[in-house]
Amino acid sequence: MTGMSLANAQRDGFDKRIAKIRKGGSNTMGEVHIGPVDEAQVYGKKKSRATNRVRVKKKKAKNIDLNSGSTLTLALLAVLFGGLSMFVGQAVDYHLFGAGGLGQLAPPAGLEDYMFYAPFLFGGILALTFGWTFHLLRGIRFLGLLAGFIAVFHYNTEMVQAIPKVYAGLFSKAYVKEVRSQS
Repeated sequence: MTGMSLANAQRDGFDKRIAKIRKGGSNTMGEVHIGPVDEAQVYGKKKSRATNRVRVKKKKAKNIDLNSGSTLTLALLAVLFGGLSMFVGQAVDYHLFGAGGLGQLAPPAGLEDYMFYAPFLFGGILALTFGWTFHLLRGIRFLGLLAGFIAVFHYNTEMVQAIPKVYAGLFSKAYVKEVRSQS
């Protein structure tokens, strides 16, 4: 159905162009008129006041590219994504391998000493995914991603002190008590 309406619209446009050419209107048959429009020819009568009309072809709307945002805005967004990634990495680590977590899996044999780095692995994968998706993996944007990532890890204790209800809801009350007792 749409194909037929498109064909009819194209045919109507073609017919209008042919009628204009047969009439001998301006800008047909290879003639280009520059300057004021002859009002008598276009409108059939002379207007009281001469006007200049600029004939400009309308431009198509630009496609908005996410990468075209300002550097400062994208750097701040990168800091936010970096912090969120580390927070999620800590939550995944806690719920998979923590004593009070949902999964309570035993760490793989021989990797017990390296479990400190598990939030970096889980959060790093998420941070790289955010970076790739939103074009944040170069320049100041990448540094912002890293800054947010490291800040949430470094200030974890202060964040638990500041917003304990959020951490109690996403981790557990035992986790909040443990972190508060360490500070």
